Amino acid sequence: MQRHSSGSRWSNRGLVLAVLAACTLVFASGHAHAAPKRGEWLETNTLSSTVVSRDLDTRTTTTWRKQVNLGGALGLHYYFADALRFGTSVQYIDRIWPEPPPSGSRFQRLALMPQLGWNFWDPCYVATIFTYAPRSRGKWLTDMSISLVLGAGAPLSKRVRLGVSVEMPYAFYYHRALSLVALTGVSVVL
Repeated sequence: MQRHSSGSRWSNRGLVLAVLAACTLVFASGHAHAAPKRGEWLETNTLSSTVVSRDLDTRTTTTWRKQVNLGGALGLHYYFADALRFGTSVQYIDRIWPEPPPSGSRFQRLALMPQLGWNFWDPCYVATIFTYAPRSRGKWLTDMSISLVLGAGAPLSKRVRLGVSVEMPYAFYYHRALSLVALTGVSVVL
């Protein structure tokens, strides 16, 4: 039988309560604004970090405990129909912890991410992303993936939203890998 320290148990409860409070805020305040309309442009600014990743070729798993990378992405999207958008983002990922090996680099990834999104129930959205990364794993090593994103955005003003989402990318070009990524960011209707 495994024993857990009370500090660890309380920090896990605190994390769960914080996530539930954030979700409640997003869903309760999301109905104050209408879903995006045809012809609108949207700028997205996100921060992300991989929670867990499973390399299906090497049969290894990496979590936040082993490695922390912080990603940033800047995107521009166009609503070609009410609640339906097409756009692309440019992503940059940097290694935070641990120090990369001498043959590696903190500059982990550079990627172009075209995507199709749908605001299916305001404030919630879903998106499919194709990723082309000419730099991955800290080297100029090409990788590609397809992702599914599920998220929600709470309005901060008439044109600005604070969003939270989860992404499940499946990388298939260099190594087959399945991951879970946590994202947060701000979107602005232009």
